[in-house]
Amino acid sequence: MRITFKPSSSYLATGKRLAAALVLAALCVTSGKAGATAIYDPGPLNFSTVNQSMWGPGNAAIFTDSVFLGPQWTNKTVGVGGFTGSLATTTVNTNPVWWAWKACKETIDFLCGGEPARGAEQVVIDTRTGARVDLTTSGKFGLEFGYTVNSGSVNAAAAFSAAAALPGTNAKQGEFFSLNPDSKLEGGSISSQSPQVEAHINAIAQLSASVTAQACLILAGCTGKGTLTLPSVDMTQPVLSIDPNSIKILGGLLPPDNPGEPRKPLAEVKLLNQTLTLQAAVDLVAQTPGWKLTTSQFTIVDTTPPTPDVTIDLASIEFKLPNIATSGGLDAGLIKSSGRDDVIKLRLDVDALATGLGIPVLGFGLTLIDEGGFKIGGQFDALDVDIGPDIGITQDFELEPTLMVHLDFSKPVMIAGLSGLQTFWEGEWDLLPEIALLETTSFSPIFWLDATLTNTIGIDLGLVGTMDILKFSFSAEAGPVKILETNPISLNSLLGLGNQLFSTPKLEFPIWDTPFTLAGFEPIHATAFTITVPTPGTLVLLLAALGAAALAQRRAGSTPRAKASARG
Repeated sequence: MRITFKPSSSYLATGKRLAAALVLAALCVTSGKAGATAIYDPGPLNFSTVNQSMWGPGNAAIFTDSVFLGPQWTNKTVGVGGFTGSLATTTVNTNPVWWAWKACKETIDFLCGGEPARGAEQVVIDTRTGARVDLTTSGKFGLEFGYTVNSGSVNAAAAFSAAAALPGTNAKQGEFFSLNPDSKLEGGSISSQSPQVEAHINAIAQLSASVTAQACLILAGCTGKGTLTLPSVDMTQPVLSIDPNSIKILGGLLPPDNPGEPRKPLAEVKLLNQTLTLQAAVDLVAQTPGWKLTTSQFTIVDTTPPTPDVTIDLASIEFKLPNIATSGGLDAGLIKSSGRDDVIKLRLDVDALATGLGIPVLGFGLTLIDEGGFKIGGQFDALDVDIGPDIGITQDFELEPTLMVHLDFSKPVMIAGLSGLQTFWEGEWDLLPEIALLETTSFSPIFWLDATLTNTIGIDLGLVGTMDILKFSFSAEAGPVKILETNPISLNSLLGLGNQLFSTPKLEFPIWDTPFTLAGFEPIHATAFTITVPTPGTLVLLLAALGAAALAQRRAGSTPRAKASARG
């Protein structure tokens, strides 16, 4: 006996309904699953601030202005040559029948008939001829008078990158998740200027020019304009600069004493920068020995008669106000810069002191004129060896920037550690807490910097030795005031060799260390991002699909699933 089961049509229909319900449920479940996790990248976050005070929060007091006296012009053109003729467009009759008709009318008028249509063609007629050359110039020639007063300023910049891992559609309603925020300081710079008072007169010569030429020939047309840019001139020469330390004449005219140092002026008049010099002196007339103690401008003590004399430098001590400018960049996770300037320089003239040991005199000063309060003299050294300590002021800056964020939420959210619903959060980007969403929410970040600047001021001490060969200087005094003094010129400086024999490492002693918040960084409004949460409508659809599948199964259980027949 063989029993055969044949599915009924109702069973097939029920199976189809069940399969459809399962597919629908699967689609609903699939729609609730997350896609690939996305990475949020707001792009480069570049912050900068300028002219902030180096002493505490707030802007630095900076006053600067300048006035230019002299001619200046922009794109003035003069030319030679010219053109005759013109460029015109006319309409020409191109119908030969009309021209034959016209000839007929002029001979046998009564046989020509009516006037035929005219042809029309636009024709360009160029009768220009000649040539022209134009010279276009821009220039500026004259004197600039300006001043700057700076209470001590800092400029800084910081570049960050930031990222967050978005959960895609994995976010579940009311369930806390982390964005795993991360940031990195990619680069930065800092520069500073210590308190400064300065005035200047600069000679400025600027000239740029170009030549444009064009030629035209009748009926042949004109060549395109050709332009040639001529070599330009751009020169700025300081004529006079004044700061609390000195008055400099024709700054930057002479080479520096040491490589890497700024060029020197032709002459310099000391103000607050004073040098106290101890000299041995001999009167040239009475051969009377003595000694002199002088400053940069006047004599404090002189035991020689007021007649021309010869002097030998024994020792000197220089006092000056520091002028420190620093610049630096990213270093070991911080943005740093440092600088220093001398405050006291003490020198012993070794070759002069060795004269007492029998070594010939290698350098001396000579007074050429000393009458009526007017004195002219010079100093010459075949070999000058000086050794002594340098005491300076150091200034070190460390900027520690932290990336902060203000997050606005389009819908209220729950934030771990806070009670109630929140519409925004503000704090360090890397410390963003876990968040729970109630519905699809957009996040609008505004990035800003919390930057701590530490300004460390100290004193350093080091020993320096110098040597100059064939050194010469010149000075002129009127009464107690030194009206002119050239910086020493030596064979070393002329050859660009420098004069430093040695320099010991400097001992540093911090005396002031003050951290404070550096402000002035503009916030950055970054691109918003959205996190999707499955809506209640999707959940209802999923439950309905599952219910339909269960109902189909119950109905299938109460209906005959097959018919059996027995065959004997």
